[in-house]
Amino acid sequence: MKIVNLFLFFYFILNFTTSFSQNINMTKEVDEIIVQGKDSIVQLALNLVDEHVDVQYFSKVKVMTDGSKVYVSLRNLIKYLPMNTCFYFDLSVELIEKTISYGLVVNGKEEGSSTTFYRKTPESTKRIQFVIDAINKSDEISSINIEAFDDDMIIREFEKYYVINVFSDYQESSYKIDKLSGEIYDVEHAHFEPLTFEGESEMVEVK
Repeated sequence: MKIVNLFLFFYFILNFTTSFSQNINMTKEVDEIIVQGKDSIVQLALNLVDEHVDVQYFSKVKVMTDGSKVYVSLRNLIKYLPMNTCFYFDLSVELIEKTISYGLVVNGKEEGSSTTFYRKTPESTKRIQFVIDAINKSDEISSINIEAFDDDMIIREFEKYYVINVFSDYQESSYKIDKLSGEIYDVEHAHFEPLTFEGESEMVEVK
C-alpha cells in the first residue's frame, strides 16, 4: 500500500469538483464502487487505514471520481495545535490503487511514533472559538462565517499568542493573536496562482 505524507495536495486538487450529475465514463471497477453510495465508500477508505479512524474525527468529507479512480477526502478545516504537538488532521484515500495521504501538521514537535489523528476536545473547541471571536471583532482582517468557511486554518498555540495561517484558493494569510486581549498583529498576506495539472481528468463529486 502506498502512503504519502502531503498536507495541501488534496486541498488544491480535490477542492475543485463539479456536480456528479455530469456524465462521465467510468470503468467497471469504479462503477462497482460508486454504486455502493457515499457512506459505504467512506467506510471502505477508513478500513484501509492501519490506525482506527472514525468519520466523526473530521469536519468535511468528500467522495470524488474522475471515472478511473475514486478519491475519499476527509478534512478538518480548522486545525488547532497546542504547544509541542503534532497531529494528522486530514486523510485522503484513493481506492483503486489504495494510496493513502496523511495531512500532518506540526507545532514544535517532529513527527514520530506518537503521532495520532486529531480529535476535538472541549478545550480545543474553546480555544478555536476564542480565535474566531477575535477575528470577527478585528478591523485588521476579514471576518469569518464559520458555517460557510471552506478554507484551511491552522492555529498554533504559543505561550502568549496564537499563530494563525489561513490557506484559500489564491492567498495565504498569517497573523498572531494575543491570548489575553485578542489583539491581532503581524498581519501578512501572500498571493499565488492556483495549481494546475495538465492532462488531469476533471473530477466530479459523489453525493
